[in-house]
Amino acid sequence: MKKIILFLSIVLLSTACTDDFLNRNPKGQINKTNFTSTDTLDLSILVEAKLGQAYSNLRGWSFVWAGLAMNNYTTPDVEKGSTPSDGGDMTQYKPLSYTPGTFSIADYYSACYGTIFYTNEAKMLILALNDTVAGKENFLAQDLFLRSVMYYRLAQAFGGVPYVDKVLGQTEKTPARSTRLEIWNNIEKDLKWAIPHLQTRVQLLASGNSGRATQNAARAVLAKVYLYQKRWADALALTTEIINSGDNDLSTPYADIFTEVKEYGPESVFEVYCEEKPADKISMGSQFGEIQGFRGVPDLGWGFNSPSQALIAAYETSDPRKKASVIASGDTIEGRKFKADAASYQYFNKKAYTRTTERGVYGRSATAHAGWMNIRLIRYADVLLMHAEAACELGNTTEALTKLEMVRERARGGNSSILPKITTTNITELRTKIHQERRIELAMEWERFFDLIRWGEAKTVIPNFVVGKHDLFPIPQTEIDKSSGVITQNPGY
Repeated sequence: MKKIILFLSIVLLSTACTDDFLNRNPKGQINKTNFTSTDTLDLSILVEAKLGQAYSNLRGWSFVWAGLAMNNYTTPDVEKGSTPSDGGDMTQYKPLSYTPGTFSIADYYSACYGTIFYTNEAKMLILALNDTVAGKENFLAQDLFLRSVMYYRLAQAFGGVPYVDKVLGQTEKTPARSTRLEIWNNIEKDLKWAIPHLQTRVQLLASGNSGRATQNAARAVLAKVYLYQKRWADALALTTEIINSGDNDLSTPYADIFTEVKEYGPESVFEVYCEEKPADKISMGSQFGEIQGFRGVPDLGWGFNSPSQALIAAYETSDPRKKASVIASGDTIEGRKFKADAASYQYFNKKAYTRTTERGVYGRSATAHAGWMNIRLIRYADVLLMHAEAACELGNTTEALTKLEMVRERARGGNSSILPKITTTNITELRTKIHQERRIELAMEWERFFDLIRWGEAKTVIPNFVVGKHDLFPIPQTEIDKSSGVITQNPGY
């Protein structure tokens, strides 16, 4: 061992005295040592690789682990689940006791910026492509969409954040925080350009390229940005474009939305690709399904992101969405009785349940933990309810009621004796009905906490909620420290 240490010391001392050691080319970039004048390279391959990295971050641990908590555990509708102590700092979300030192929030923040970094690298490569390269504009549109998605999530959670739209040089520092409005404006500019240069869901299906950004996905993200600003007419215009496009519809039964066979179906507006086929040596999975899967017998996951008693009680009598969303210990599913671990919370998210036809195939085990489950980030029903909300706020109750009824009609599943048609034209009453429909239709998905905040209802619905503090999550202290104080903290933390 002493001889090895001595040898390493000599090597380090000798290399420390050379220019080669000090002047090193950056990794992951083309330079004179790995690309010479006689080499040829199809830059579009590098573009695809960088975009692939950006897409993959959406199924990564850091994004989904904290994302589920920030959107759901913070509300009375969702319990952390699993066992009382399991999950580390996940226990901080229900009492809103998270701090600038909460690791999972810092992880989420870093994941969003990691994706932005990849998109900025991809953009640099895209702009270097010859204008005659087929698909150049589509590459750039996908790139701007992915960057916009992450800035939307950052601004949603943290308010104004540093805005970086290029690869920073070695001497460039992360800038100070932009305002949330500045972030919204940048997203609007990028998505307006991107929309006409993206493909539709149907076009992507036909070309075998499902999993990429679509026109309606970009429209939906921008519509959400407009809702935050109460730009009701702009939001209504975009959701109208989605509805009129014919690219999406409600033909998928509610209970089938989250199944493998219905991936990229007409309900899908923005869906993250995941796959796990051990027999074919394909592993592009996510722990999104594992985090939420049934914990017990059968062993399908860890049991987080679970329906609360308040949510279970909020479903209207005989609403089929309740059975499609909630598993209770003791339920029989596909002929098998489910029994939760004794120490575990006894209710589970059925939207994360994988059917037996999905397990035990492609080399997956019979109790595999759903690594192949795609992540449905935006659904068509979400778009219809955004449309109804915007129409209601503009006083167009007829349009709002029509779209609200479309969602409820699909939920009925053909049973006309349940979920009575809503007919009120009183704006206050209709607003309440639309908010409640979003609560039920999108239960345990991606928007509840932030819906309550933008509606101004969090202070009366969420215990311990402090207005002016919990409207935003804390900026991770590690980010403030790395910026030498240039990045500032949110109020109350």
